[in-house]
Amino acid sequence: MMKYSYITTVKNDDALRESFNELTRKTFCFDFVSWYESGHWGEMYIPHVLADGNKVISNVSVNPMQFDVDGVKKNYIQLGTVMTDPEYRGQGLNRYIMEKILQEYKGKVDGIYLFGNDSVLDYYPKFGFQPSKEYEYYLPGDRAENAHPYQIEKLDMGGHKQQEKLYEVIRSYEASPGEVNQNDGMYMSENIGLYQFWLDAEYGDSVYYLPEADAYLIARVEEKVSHVYQIFGKKQVQPERLLCSFGKGIEEMVLGYTPVHKEKFLVREHKEEDCTLFILGEDLKRIEENRMVFPTLSHA
Repeated sequence: MMKYSYITTVKNDDALRESFNELTRKTFCFDFVSWYESGHWGEMYIPHVLADGNKVISNVSVNPMQFDVDGVKKNYIQLGTVMTDPEYRGQGLNRYIMEKILQEYKGKVDGIYLFGNDSVLDYYPKFGFQPSKEYEYYLPGDRAENAHPYQIEKLDMGGHKQQEKLYEVIRSYEASPGEVNQNDGMYMSENIGLYQFWLDAEYGDSVYYLPEADAYLIARVEEKVSHVYQIFGKKQVQPERLLCSFGKGIEEMVLGYTPVHKEKFLVREHKEEDCTLFILGEDLKRIEENRMVFPTLSHA
């Protein structure tokens, strides 16, 4: 019998939430303090912890995820923030949490997945997970030779007004079930909290607006490569035009999502350093079979 408390209400318990953030900082060098204080930690991020009194000692977080996959709604579970306090390792605590979660969700969603580091390649298969390839779509710079660039405006997301304009666009997909993102073929919907997490923590300085397409863009240029992590828009953004919109000298544009029109891009296998996608369920085999990638801003 497990001698520690199994708890799924960390968000609403001040002492446990503080301990959870402390373990997250110790393990991953970040925390969820500002996300919670901004009111953006909603009901779609659910830590499942084992606690020794008020001390969180092990965790696997459950993230209910809904994706519009080629126009079809899919309900997945993404597992994340997998960690155990070093002082409590070797007791099977993480295994206990994983088994509880799988007992609760397996067979009730279209699939379960997670991203694990390469030190645990033999661990997750014990629960039935299989490693899966991911792919990424890109365009070489010469594809933009005869294209006309978009006017592109960099936005200051430090202001509440600009934030709300973008969040209104994201919410519009949830409010209108028939509306789909015309650019992302595997669009994460009904999870504005996760978008807000990434915009608060990582990509707040990387937001652009395309007036002609009435679209928002999360993107960065690094070493002559433009990384387009997400497009929010109900019109299709033309890739060749976008490729040349960040100025001259761009050698390549790489997407952080699966485009609706794959035929307009080149594709290659994508492998992040020390990171492997693990899947559980027949439906998720589409990731490898159909050459897809979970959007960058959907990682939890």
